[in-house]
Amino acid sequence: MNSKVLSVSDVNQYIKTLLESNSLLKNLLIQGELSNVRKSAAGHLYFSLKDSQSKLDCVMFRNTVKDLKFLPKEGQEVTVRGAIGIYLPSGQYQMTVRSMEPRGKGDLYQAFLMLKDELKEKGYFDQEHKKVLPAIIGRVGVVTSPTGAALQDMITIIKRRNPLMDILVYPSLVQGPEAYRSLIDGIKAFNAAGNVDVIVLARGGGSIEDLWAFNDERLARAIFESDLPIIAAVGHEIDYTIADFVADLRAPTPSGAAELVAEDQHLLIQRVNDLKIKMQNSLVRKLRVQTERLSEIEKRIHRYQPINRIQEERLKIDVMERSMKMAVNRNLSQERRLLDQLCLRIQAMNPEKLLKKGYVLLEDENNRLITSVKNIKIGQALKVRLSDGQAYTRVTEVEEKSNGSQKN
Repeated sequence: MNSKVLSVSDVNQYIKTLLESNSLLKNLLIQGELSNVRKSAAGHLYFSLKDSQSKLDCVMFRNTVKDLKFLPKEGQEVTVRGAIGIYLPSGQYQMTVRSMEPRGKGDLYQAFLMLKDELKEKGYFDQEHKKVLPAIIGRVGVVTSPTGAALQDMITIIKRRNPLMDILVYPSLVQGPEAYRSLIDGIKAFNAAGNVDVIVLARGGGSIEDLWAFNDERLARAIFESDLPIIAAVGHEIDYTIADFVADLRAPTPSGAAELVAEDQHLLIQRVNDLKIKMQNSLVRKLRVQTERLSEIEKRIHRYQPINRIQEERLKIDVMERSMKMAVNRNLSQERRLLDQLCLRIQAMNPEKLLKKGYVLLEDENNRLITSVKNIKIGQALKVRLSDGQAYTRVTEVEEKSNGSQKN
């Protein structure tokens, strides 16, 4: 007999290990009625699943709850898939639910999930393919039933928010086996005409069967290939269709789509005014910058324009001319002084002055000046030049000085 004493936590952990190791309990598909449905502040969903004889406590964690395509309600018949485990603090076993769908819709829901996975794999839902709505929408094309309440709600909201917006309606079937064709025709008609800024696929709430036309693969392809941006506004906020995933934008309801496309006219006016002020400020800044640039260019032109350069060069020439004149004058003054000195020297050596002092000049018959007795012969006729005239004589005797003595 095993006498080891276990703690409560040990027992609960042992039972937890047994439950989680059971392959059957790891992936159970159970159907029943929802009871005590409540959502925690953290986003987890707690409820009981019951039938006529028993009840099973269940929990659905937040990351799974966000994928629900309907709002679980008290007393609703559902089919859930999950695993059995134990909540250690209380020792109570419970089911952790991984998926939930309403009873009676299993086949359609499975078909929806299969098509969703297939189109996701093809890239139909990729964000890179989503078209951006125009900043300002002037005309919206609505593909919907012309008699449905969804259209009337949209018109009311759009006209209240922006009376200037135009609404074009393509009357379409939104339910039944031929509805997908009618919806596709509406998308193609608006694309061919190019007369709207955005297309809205709209329909009020309904069961999965009522909304099934919006889960058609051919409609998904038409939405994906549309040149115009498309908003899907199908059913209530908890209703999701394939069209919602493929569309460029999903609105929770048709009324929500109307609010998306029709910006409040007061906000629109304010936005236009803000843009106007922004443009004016931008233009003022650009004008200031260009004015400063023009002023700088004018300064540069004034600084480097030819007339200024010519004037500068003329000033340089004037300075050089004055310098050259001053240099020439200095040189002339020096030369003039030298000339005066030479003139004085020449004048001092002038024979005429010597003659006035009593000196005479002797010249031969050829008017050649005689400077030595060696050039005189006895009997030679000579001309004697005096200061006031000249006389003629003939040599009768010549005396030559030699070492202080005379020679006849």
